[in-house]
Amino acid sequence: MITTTDMKVLETNSVALGIPLNNLMEAAGKSIADFVDSQLKGKRGLRIVVMVGKGGNGGDGLVAARYLSSIGYMVEVLPAYPSSEVEHPDALFNLKILKKLDSVKIHEPGRLDVLENKDVIIDALLGTGVRGVLKSPLKELVDKANEVEAILKIAVDTPSGLNPDTGEVHGTAFKAHYTVTFHDLKPGLLKNREYTGEIIVANIGIPSEAEKYVGPGDVIHRVPPRPRDAHKGSSGRVLVIAGSKRYVGAAYLSAHASLLAGVDLSFLVVPEAIRGIAAGFSPDVITLSYPGDYLSADAVSLITKYVEELKPHAIAIGPGLGSEPETLEAVKKLTGYIVEKKIPLVLDADALKTVKLGVDRFNGMVVLTPHRGEFRNITNYTITENLSEALQLVETAAKNLNAVVLLKAPVDIISNGEKTRLNKTGNPYMAVGGTGDVLTGLVTGLIPQVKNVFHAACIAAYLNGLAGDYLLKTNKHVSASNILKVLPLVKSKPLEIHRKIYD
Repeated sequence: MITTTDMKVLETNSVALGIPLNNLMEAAGKSIADFVDSQLKGKRGLRIVVMVGKGGNGGDGLVAARYLSSIGYMVEVLPAYPSSEVEHPDALFNLKILKKLDSVKIHEPGRLDVLENKDVIIDALLGTGVRGVLKSPLKELVDKANEVEAILKIAVDTPSGLNPDTGEVHGTAFKAHYTVTFHDLKPGLLKNREYTGEIIVANIGIPSEAEKYVGPGDVIHRVPPRPRDAHKGSSGRVLVIAGSKRYVGAAYLSAHASLLAGVDLSFLVVPEAIRGIAAGFSPDVITLSYPGDYLSADAVSLITKYVEELKPHAIAIGPGLGSEPETLEAVKKLTGYIVEKKIPLVLDADALKTVKLGVDRFNGMVVLTPHRGEFRNITNYTITENLSEALQLVETAAKNLNAVVLLKAPVDIISNGEKTRLNKTGNPYMAVGGTGDVLTGLVTGLIPQVKNVFHAACIAAYLNGLAGDYLLKTNKHVSASNILKVLPLVKSKPLEIHRKIYD
């Protein structure tokens, strides 16, 4: 099963791997044509009409029309919109090709009479882009197509009007004999067979690496844009519990990184001894404090009070806390409280010293970010250079801890025990102080936006490494503070930066 968002991620990640979207459109259209031909059993005199929209689904239909025409079928294209309104560049590319061909007749947009007396109707109007009620001219085309008696009705990817994620139909949807969907089943297709008919899954050449490795598609399609009616706090509030008299910078790096991830408010909770220093790093981070030089059990009640008042959407504990026995005791108490409150939690650095496989089991809303040594301390598992073995160990640990484990390594491994992704961004020059603290802040800051701790961890690992690789590619010093400087750029243009670095 795959959601429409997952599918968009895979398509963009395929582009990052060097596969043009038009190649996928070509494969999708040919798979439609091959299936239609197999059902018609070579009766080449039959009349076929392809209804096409202005997006990628319409482009798939245009490619199918070209292939069906090339093998002798009488093919007509019925656009829903004028060519000036075609939005998808590859759909427009394929429309221009068809306009040069005498073998395919292209009608004026929206002509319902074209659908009459046709043997085959192919619905390439909307596909997975549907949301809500079909509007004119799509509704009229679908209603007319449903009235017409045809020997074969094919939906491209998803019947227009049917929500591919939920199966909902608002008002009307195309009623197909067959739905040819791409790469994998969409969950909504199984919930409304009255419209989908028999479902065929076609392979369009998306490589397994597009799903295996985190890529720019994860950033583009899982991190929502800020809405026009946004208000302070609508993109999230986070609380970072970090720092000690010995380690001040780590706390700031995490808190500031969470802001760069996109949240509106980042609250940094530090010992009173370093509050002035921490607050001086940036006026954008709101600095709170508790008495003392380091975190102790005495501070727990005050910190829980902050949590109750501020109602953060995610919390991070660990960077720069130190490993005093009192500190670790306080971390355990705070972790238990936060887990009970069901607030997403990121544990890093010194906080990881409180976690033990076989003792701790979380609620699925905790992210652990160990490097290989910390992972061994938590699990007693030793990570070797064998990636497949390492992957199995991380999956096992994540499943038994009921947490997301983000193992920081030359190839990062991110797993929640059921799903596992790999991340190849990053370089050896990132093995310096502070880069892990930036990662912690990124995970924490992404959680309120992505609303999924696993995906947030994946995207954070990718962006952190991409920023480091961008610095290296542009001959700049790779450091935590410089990563903070370039994060806005790589987050806003991940595909462009990815291809600039790795092509």
